[in-house]
Amino acid sequence: MTDILDAFRKALRDLFRPQVLIMVVVPIACAMALWTFVAWLFWASLTQWVGTLLLSFTVGQWIDNWSHAVLQFFAVLITLALLAPGVLVTAMLITEFFTMPGLVNFVAQRYYPKLAREHGGTLAAGVANSLIGITLFAVLWLVTLPLWFTGIGALLVPVFISAYLNQRIFRHDAVADHASRGELRTLNRDGRRRLLLLGLLPAVLLYVPLVNLLAPALTGLAFTHYQLGRLARLRAQSPASFTP
Repeated sequence: MTDILDAFRKALRDLFRPQVLIMVVVPIACAMALWTFVAWLFWASLTQWVGTLLLSFTVGQWIDNWSHAVLQFFAVLITLALLAPGVLVTAMLITEFFTMPGLVNFVAQRYYPKLAREHGGTLAAGVANSLIGITLFAVLWLVTLPLWFTGIGALLVPVFISAYLNQRIFRHDAVADHASRGELRTLNRDGRRRLLLLGLLPAVLLYVPLVNLLAPALTGLAFTHYQLGRLARLRAQSPASFTP
């Protein structure tokens, strides 16, 4: 637990360094611009479609008979819930493919300058890992959507699903350039619960306005600190155990 908190503390510190902030602005601006445009184009159609879908259920008809305004309110909530993962995934993908290389270089050069790069992770492996993670994330989001209306489900479900996506994507990207293939398998196989816990910490920030926009970059930094630290310790314990 101490090493997880230490990685998060270092990420929080490095996030506000000028050279890192420049890299952070790009995914935030791109994700916001894209989904603001999408919402502007399709908001009326989406809310109307959701409202019609609600009316196909008995409970939706009951709510509409009681108050049409309440039905529209639920339609807006569901529309936002459907758009939210798109914003999150877009920001994470932009961070992964455009910002993470710079973040990894920054952390590696500053804290692990002697850590050799074995280039065990390929672009194809990174893309496949991301596609699998995003697909499972989308399925989990849709399947658990009814739990949002249980009150506490709306607080807990998005956090745990986002934590899964965080660790799925960033655990690989943080060390793909430095670790060999054998080391990548070991790092991804061991300590999965701890990786999920590390992904959970920045996922909680989704509830903090404005701060949540920095969550993808903060997550990338935290996983880079954590995974490079694990790799350095792994090599120190068994320097001859792995081959590229």
